[in-house]
Amino acid sequence: MRRCLKLASPLALFLLAVSLSASAGSTDSFSNVSLTGVSGTVSGSFTFNSSSDTFSAISLSFNGGVFGGVNAQNGGGNGSCILGVCGFSWQAQLANGNWVWDTILLNLKTGQYQDLGGIYNWKNGGNFNYLSVPEGDAPLSYLLLSGFAMLAGILISGKHRRTARLAESS
Repeated sequence: MRRCLKLASPLALFLLAVSLSASAGSTDSFSNVSLTGVSGTVSGSFTFNSSSDTFSAISLSFNGGVFGGVNAQNGGGNGSCILGVCGFSWQAQLANGNWVWDTILLNLKTGQYQDLGGIYNWKNGGNFNYLSVPEGDAPLSYLLLSGFAMLAGILISGKHRRTARLAESS
């Protein structure tokens, strides 16, 4: 039993170190997301400063369809943060009469974000909803984690079998 604990402690520390490096990262831009309601796509980007919880350099670019060639920017500002999620919303009327609105929700723990918004004028309107998918930093770390989980299962089941055999023979 003591030998198992001596082995389990370093393995637990190593597992913790490996899982910390496996955190997900995300990008701050998206492209060619289809508009619903009208034909065309939208691309966008933003920057988020986690030390001051501010969004900046927000831009949307509409391509193809009725709103092809329309661009909208916002300088950003302080996000509203609660329970590890920061959000920023804005809307603007462009010089050509189109209205654009945009809401960004950013999960600070995972780096995943959702950008939803739309564009409309007096006779056409389109909406978009983009949800980012965090990308793993290192596939090897995920394989190591699953390998350690399987090894632990094998060791634990072997220990239970030895204990059961000893109990039967006594």
